[in-house]
Amino acid sequence: MIEADLILRGARLLTLGPLKDERPRVGVAAGDVGAVNDGFVAARDGMIVATGHGRTHERFTRVEGALDKDVGGRVVMPGFVDPHTHLCYAGERWEEFATRRSGADYLAVLAAGGGIHATVRATREASDDQVLALLRRRIGDAAELGTTTIEVKSGYGLEPEEELRQLRLLARAKAEAPIDIAVTYLAAHALPAPFTDDRKRFIREATRALERVVDEKLAEAVDAFVEKGVFDIEDVRPLFNAAKKAGLAVTMHADQLNDVGASAFAARIGARSADHVAHASADGIRALARAQIPAVLLPGSAFFVGYAPPEARRFITARVPVALASDHNPGTSPLEGMPTAIALGVTLCGLTPHEAIVAATINAAHALGRGGRIGALLHGRRADIVVLDTDDERELAYRMGAPLVAEVYAAGRRVA
Repeated sequence: MIEADLILRGARLLTLGPLKDERPRVGVAAGDVGAVNDGFVAARDGMIVATGHGRTHERFTRVEGALDKDVGGRVVMPGFVDPHTHLCYAGERWEEFATRRSGADYLAVLAAGGGIHATVRATREASDDQVLALLRRRIGDAAELGTTTIEVKSGYGLEPEEELRQLRLLARAKAEAPIDIAVTYLAAHALPAPFTDDRKRFIREATRALERVVDEKLAEAVDAFVEKGVFDIEDVRPLFNAAKKAGLAVTMHADQLNDVGASAFAARIGARSADHVAHASADGIRALARAQIPAVLLPGSAFFVGYAPPEARRFITARVPVALASDHNPGTSPLEGMPTAIALGVTLCGLTPHEAIVAATINAAHALGRGGRIGALLHGRRADIVVLDTDDERELAYRMGAPLVAEVYAAGRRVA
């Protein structure tokens, strides 16, 4: 007998289930949301115990205190997975935003001490309690907008000791968060001032910090900004080799503003994902397809900075798994919530609405190494569920900015 403490029924249920074995969705599966009309999902102790359609749920035992709800034909779908964010910061960059709108180039802003460096200064000057309060608020805002798993990077410390401070604050935020937090050590975001003339020494110091990251269990992945004028492939190779040897996953900001061969490099080293990829070469895309490494598209960054967005059809046609992320950060993508990322993924990148939903759920889960645990409404998965205030999921892309997220459940518990 199936016992449940949560049943949502009478739904247009999007299961996002696989056609066969669990793997990142490509080809036809890249646009298959697994829709079930008059569907239901049942959970117990934070895990899904059954999905189906019709009145089969009537045979289930409702435990004491169970929530049993008819959602009246509304969409019920997996919670959104946001696989690339920079939530751990203080300060805003309104002036830089206005300057760029006047024609300034982002890399020129960075070279002049703005960009990342401005946020580094503000974050260093803020107290631990101030940064933690900001983190809590931003994680709560993401949950309100339907995100139930979110990746958060360090990266606004730059120097290893400051990066470790951020990772420790993230560990505190993760322990109390209502949703799942995947922490990434962004070891090489920009070159800090004390290392301006010795890039190799900086990478050595960032690599040495890995020992403490692993010992204190502060992160599950390591990231770097591989870009012209920032860090090149040979700069970050020893960092990534050491990370993999230490048992950490590797991901990277790849080919965002220029084709520097980072997408192909991500495939060669078996990265968990390649992110941005707006300027990935044809060879880089083919390499990602062969390795089945998700390309995480970040349309918010292209929208705010003003560069050409990644063309999703290049990746879809090549059978590269495509994921979407908010890339929330104070300088280049102050975007709030995955519904907006979905809408921009459709209007800017060329995804279909259903492809964007796949990209924001199960493929995003694979981009975080969680494809077998979240991102789909299936027996044995964590009960991360969103109820939309619509009976047509395509409205997420069609009505950008509309308040469509009605209810959010993380591990079976309502959080928004």
